[in-house]
Amino acid sequence: MGDSSKFVLMLFPQGLQGTVWQVGLRSQQLSVIWESADVNLVDSINSLKMTGATLPDLLLIDTRLQALQPYKICRWSQLYAPEIKVLLVNGAQLEVTEAERQWAIYQGAVDLLPQLDRYRVISMAVKNVKRALELIEGPKLDCKALVSVLLKLSHVRSLR
Repeated sequence: MGDSSKFVLMLFPQGLQGTVWQVGLRSQQLSVIWESADVNLVDSINSLKMTGATLPDLLLIDTRLQALQPYKICRWSQLYAPEIKVLLVNGAQLEVTEAERQWAIYQGAVDLLPQLDRYRVISMAVKNVKRALELIEGPKLDCKALVSVLLKLSHVRSLR
C-alpha cells in the first residue's frame, strides 16, 4: 500500500490545521511526528545525522511559528540537509500569492501552501496531502482513506 518508510516532521501550533495535516498524512501510511514549536530543529537534525538515525523526508512548517524562523530553516536545510524537503504552510492566509510562493522557494522551501479553509477542509486537505506526497515521492494518494479519516475527524469535532 503506502511507503511507511517515508517520515514527516510537522511543526505546527496546536489546533485544527495541524490535526488535519497529521491525520491526513498518517492515512497515507506515512510516519508523522508533530513536534513542539519550541524545539531546536537544527540541533535535533544535526544530532540525528551524527547518530545515523533516520532523517525526515519532509519538514512541514507553519509560518506562524515566527520564533522558529521558518525561512531560516529553509536556508539552513538547503545548505546542510538538502535531502530534507521543507514545505511551508502559511497558517494565517487562505490564499498565497505567486510572489509569496516564489519567495519561499527562493529561500529553500519546496512550496508554500495556504491554510486550510474551514469551509473546504476536505477538498483542500486532499489537494495539500497529494502535493506533500508528490514532493517526497511518496505513495500514490489514497483518496478514500484520506476522506474517511477527515469525515471521522469532522464528526468527532462536531460532537464537542
